[in-house]
Amino acid sequence: MEFQEFTQDLDARIAASKITGFWKPEDKERWINKSVVRACNYAAWKFLNHHATQAIELEIDGTLKEDYYLPFDFKPGGMILLTAYDPVTEEQKKHFKVDIDAYNDKSYPYERVYSIVGDEYFLNLKEITKDEDVAGLEGKILDLFYRRRPVKMVEETDEPITPEEMDEPIIKFAFAICLSKTPGRANEAVKEINEANSMLQQLKEREDEEPQSVFKGQATSMRWQR
Repeated sequence: MEFQEFTQDLDARIAASKITGFWKPEDKERWINKSVVRACNYAAWKFLNHHATQAIELEIDGTLKEDYYLPFDFKPGGMILLTAYDPVTEEQKKHFKVDIDAYNDKSYPYERVYSIVGDEYFLNLKEITKDEDVAGLEGKILDLFYRRRPVKMVEETDEPITPEEMDEPIIKFAFAICLSKTPGRANEAVKEINEANSMLQQLKEREDEEPQSVFKGQATSMRWQR
């Protein structure tokens, strides 16, 4: 469902419930985006698991690039697995996460590591790659498996990352926010929330019954879109 369809559906429910009061369009748009986040946070949904790739780059001086931007939809704390091409074995090798202090001090117990600071991640490829192997790494692949976060919908044609089956619970969450801000309608708001949660629970149980499918979708870019 597109963003404009969410707002139209919410407007229709507000009108049908005979809620008095004027709600600004930006208020309702904020409620819908907030409700998408709430639906995503309800459970560890499989559709939030994502795979993306990025090319290894060289600096101007010919050394290996150390810092890269995270995917634009990366959820903080959501890195599941990061691997980098190894020119010696010609395989993808796992890198282990360490904090930035250990990374800078090179006081880590693993050969291959990465660290995340803000919207960037750092790889120690420069430290573990022999000079004769550097050229063979340029353009090779970094594989990232991570948890996505919902990206705020702004344009009328924007769509959420949630599947179509979640449209109704999202509308119910947004409508509940409206009801909660209306005097005397708190019980109705609770009812909408409970119904939305019940629908999400059914979706989660159905998802758990399906064959395991961990990573869906792939975004490939030389640099992440900002």
